[in-house]
Amino acid sequence: MKRFVILGAPGSGKGTHTYKIAKQYNLKHIVVGDVVKAEIRNKTELGKIMYEYTSVGKFVPSEIVIDVLKSQVKNLEGFDGYIIDTAPINMEQKEAMKDFAIDGVIWLKVTNYDMLKERILNRLICPNCRRVTTKSKYPNKICPCCGATLEQRYDDNEETFNNRIVQYIDKTLPVIREYQKQGIVIEINAEQEKQEVYNEICDKLDKFIIEKNLV
Repeated sequence: MKRFVILGAPGSGKGTHTYKIAKQYNLKHIVVGDVVKAEIRNKTELGKIMYEYTSVGKFVPSEIVIDVLKSQVKNLEGFDGYIIDTAPINMEQKEAMKDFAIDGVIWLKVTNYDMLKERILNRLICPNCRRVTTKSKYPNKICPCCGATLEQRYDDNEETFNNRIVQYIDKTLPVIREYQKQGIVIEINAEQEKQEVYNEICDKLDKFIIEKNLV
C-alpha cells in the first residue's frame, strides 16, 4: 500500500501532475477540491457553506475536508494505494490525518509567486477530462483532447490568489516543515517546464518507493 499527498502553492501544478502520477503508479486520485466544486456547482447546503470560504481564497473548514477524505480512502479496490491532492494544508488537518499513516509528501516547490499568479490568471480547465491548459494556447476555449468547452475556475482571480498565497505561507509551509522532520518529503523544483517537473517527480518517487520499501 502506497499513501501519498501532494502539496504546493496555488498554480504549482498539483492537479496536472497528480493525475499522471495516479495513473502511472495505479493510485486512487483523491481531489478534495473536485468534491468541493461539485457541491458548489450543485448548490447543495454544504456547497453554499464551502463557497463562502473558497470564493475569497479561504480554506474550507478542516472537519469537512477530513470527512471527505475518510469517505474516499475507504474503497481502494483495484488500486495500489492513493494520492491526496492538497491535504493536509494546515496543522489542524495534519493532526486529524494521523490515522492515514501517510508514506510520502510530494512538495511542488515554487518561490517565484509572480510566475504562479500569471499561471493562475491564464489557466483554463476542461470540466470533462480535467486537462489543464491556458487561454494563450487555446483562445477558442475548446479542449484539444475531448472537444469540451474549457472553463476558468471561479476562484482564479488576483484577489483570491493573493489570499491563497498568504494562507499557503502561513498555514501550509509549517505542515511541510513538520513532514520534513519526519524525512518523508520529496522536494520537487516546480519552476521547470512541465515535462521536466514530471520527470523529476518520477525519478525521485521511484527511489523513495524503493528506499521506504513500499514496493
